[in-house]
This record gives sequence, C-alpha cells and structure tokens, in this order.
Amino acid sequence: MIDKKQFKVIDKYVLNDQFRYRVAIEGTNVILNVSADSDEEAIKNAIELAEKIGLTNEKIEELRKLMKSRGK
Repeated sequence: MIDKKQFKVIDKYVLNDQFRYRVAIEGTNVILNVSADSDEEAIKNAIELAEKIGLTNEKIEELRKLMKSRGK
C-alpha cells in the first residue's frame, strides 16, 4: 500500500453538487482528482486511484528522482 503521508490535498471545490478534491503526490507533478466528503476520504480515494493506475511507493520515488534530475 502506498504511504498516505505522500499525499496532500491542494484544492477542494464543488461540481454538480459533489465535493471534488485535487490531491498531489508530494515531490512529483502528479495530481489526482477525486470525489469525497472529507480530506481524509479524498486521500484514501487518491491512494486507491494511484494503485489502480499502477503506482507504488517505489515508482513514486523514481518519479521524484526524475523530477529532481530535471530541476523541477
């Protein structure tokens, strides 16, 4: 399971009477958009989405190293 400390809610908005959250994976340029009723649920949903698309702690660390090597 991906460590939830790597995720940070950066925005919350309402769309079609539904709360939507933008959740960033810290140290990367990855932002996940999820629906949720709270910040905690948004992070949980973002972790589930990240795992669904094949991200792991190791792959996230590789992304961080790549971002750092490119100066971003």
